[in-house]
Amino acid sequence: MNLEILKEAIIDMRYLLNRGYNRKTAADYVTSRYKLSKEERAIIFRAVYPDEQAKSRLKKLINIEEVAGNTLLIDGFNNIITIENALRGAILIKCDDGLIRDISYTSRKFKMTQYTEKAIMLIFETLRMCRAKESIFFFDEQISFSGEIASKIRQKMREEGVNGDARTSKRNDTEIISKGGIIASSDSLIMERANKIFDLAGYIINSKFKERILDITIFK
Repeated sequence: MNLEILKEAIIDMRYLLNRGYNRKTAADYVTSRYKLSKEERAIIFRAVYPDEQAKSRLKKLINIEEVAGNTLLIDGFNNIITIENALRGAILIKCDDGLIRDISYTSRKFKMTQYTEKAIMLIFETLRMCRAKESIFFFDEQISFSGEIASKIRQKMREEGVNGDARTSKRNDTEIISKGGIIASSDSLIMERANKIFDLAGYIINSKFKERILDITIFK
């Protein structure tokens, strides 16, 4: 990966998005101009945001201390898959909107593996630190094994003494937003409608894999 070329590509991508270009159109243009690899294209597509949108989301981000005593609404697959990919060695990026994401594209055919177990363990380590009033996980029904993993999370909550629930949902975004608590998700649709966001996966990644994070916000 050529960081100098990537820097120029990121700057151009920001410029086009700030000018109102469609994300895919902008990414296609920048990819063609700089002859970006598949990974480099994924970085500019998933990590670069228009200035106003990035600033709006940054204002919503809270730290772990602010979760205490509140309801934490967790986008289950969103967080677990991000942590799984970090464990697998995926490229990790600190994005313009302050969240940490990976650049892997995961299909709706989710399968529980040893990485799932480790990701869940890391999430529960963090939940004990959060001291939330309750933690509620939401799993998209359309993704494979949603019922099984929700059941596994409920069992883990009983074992760990964590107050909360895990449920499946036909419309994750709508249901999570409707609950009105602090939201743990990097999904753009959910983030736009959230009032407060705790980057649960990002907190874990920053704690465990900090040396692997590419901070694109330094490319201005």
